[in-house]
Amino acid sequence: MSGASIPLQIVHLQAAPLTHTQRIQRLYRQSLRLTADWYWERPEQRQKALIIREHFEANRHVTSPQEKEALIEVTEVLLAKYHHPVPFKYATAPGGTKWERNTPFPEELLDKFVPFDNST
Repeated sequence: MSGASIPLQIVHLQAAPLTHTQRIQRLYRQSLRLTADWYWERPEQRQKALIIREHFEANRHVTSPQEKEALIEVTEVLLAKYHHPVPFKYATAPGGTKWERNTPFPEELLDKFVPFDNST
């Protein structure tokens, strides 16, 4: 290796801005999850999901960027307004009732473990 040193460059990881389609898809998914939080029975969820889909489809052909942004803001406000106080979480998901219930014993401590000898 030569004596010349290569300067270390720090690369900042920045999340790419979301496209309009990604924003809409995320809002749609959030609204469906919110529906699942409020309505436990599947037929009710399906009925509300159809209404939500109808609202999204009605605004599908909006072309003005200002109108699009206004619709997105209205949707975000509605999602915040109807946010469930105790959203559904799967039992094994972080924050669920079974999260980290039976964590495996650390391997590095297994080598140091000395069983008690009760025979003496």
